[in-house]
Order: sequence, then C-alpha cells, then structure tokens
Amino acid sequence: MSAIKHGILIGVLLAGGVPISLAQLEVGGGLLDNCAEIDPLQSAGNFAEARDKARLCLEGIEQELEGEVGQYFLPQIGLWTRTSFQQDNVMGFTNITAVYEKGDISVDVSLTGESGGGGGGGGFAAGLGGLLGGIAQSAILQSGQQVTVAGLPSSVQPDGTLTVPLEDGSFLTFVSPDLGDADAALSGMGDLVNDFPVAEINAALL
Repeated sequence: MSAIKHGILIGVLLAGGVPISLAQLEVGGGLLDNCAEIDPLQSAGNFAEARDKARLCLEGIEQELEGEVGQYFLPQIGLWTRTSFQQDNVMGFTNITAVYEKGDISVDVSLTGESGGGGGGGGFAAGLGGLLGGIAQSAILQSGQQVTVAGLPSSVQPDGTLTVPLEDGSFLTFVSPDLGDADAALSGMGDLVNDFPVAEINAALL
C-alpha cells in the first residue's frame, strides 16, 4: 500500500470515529499476525496497544477453531448426505448448522456455543454465557429420555430432539421434522448420531 493510500485509509477511519490504534491494527496482515506482537508491546510498556493486539489475536484463534470444528460436519456420514451447511458468529455465540438426508428423512444438526473471541463484552459476558450454559445443560439432562452419545450424558426430548451437551458448554443438537417423538428419533436417526464425530468435536472445543 502506498503512503498516500495509507494516509487516505487512516483519514477515512478517523472520520468515521475509529480510534487510531484500532485503525493501525487493522491495516494489513491477518488476525493471527497480532499474536507475535503482544509480548514486545507489553515489555515496552504499551499495555493499551498490547491489549488491542491480544483481542485481535484471540479473535483470530477463535476463527481458526470454528473452522476446525466446522470440518467435522462432513459431506457424507454413513448413509447420510449433507445437503446444506451454514456457520455464523453473532453476538458472541457461534452456530454451525447442517442438514443431512437419507431417503425421505432429513435431520438438522446444529452446534451452538459461546464464542471465545475478545470483544467488547469482556469477562462479564463470558461468565454470563458460561452460567446460562450450565443452567441449560442441567435442565436438559433432567428432562426427556436419558442416553449416552460418545460417552457424554445426553437427552432425547418427547418431540424427538436429541441434545448432546459438550464439555465446553456448547450444545450439539439433532432434530428431524420427519421424526416427531423420542422413539421415532432414536430409530430413524440413531445411525447418524452414532456415526457423527461427536467425540472429535468435543475434544476440538476443549
């Protein structure tokens, strides 16, 4: 980027109310490039800029982790074929959703959990997310039919929704519009649940 273009970019960012330090952090390179700059800045006493670098570093790590987890939603799992896939990160929560089909049956598989990125929410948001996740896990495991998936205590609700609470507080959910009760769900999508790489996803999130 030429000096003129760089100056124009900084000027535009300043006009939009973006702090200078943040504007400089976002010019060039990937988010993970910020990780190597944290210690030198801290050693030099530039704690505010080191903090901003750390936030961007954590965001980059989280994006890498989300991509790693997404790879486990394979195009083909046993006799089930993936027909759609979507991954979002909204308001500090990550959601991966895929639809798998076998014959006339379709199953929505979703992974929902708190994003670990270092945004403006800080520790309070992270703590609140963890608290709500723990409450939700307890409620799920105390209701419905209890099952075990990849060694993890799980539950099948009367409407056929099968939920696997993962060890990091995330939830992996299997639900089919074609299987309307617990017995139908266990028999109709049990092979998908058994073949799904639940243990690998759980380990990747820890």
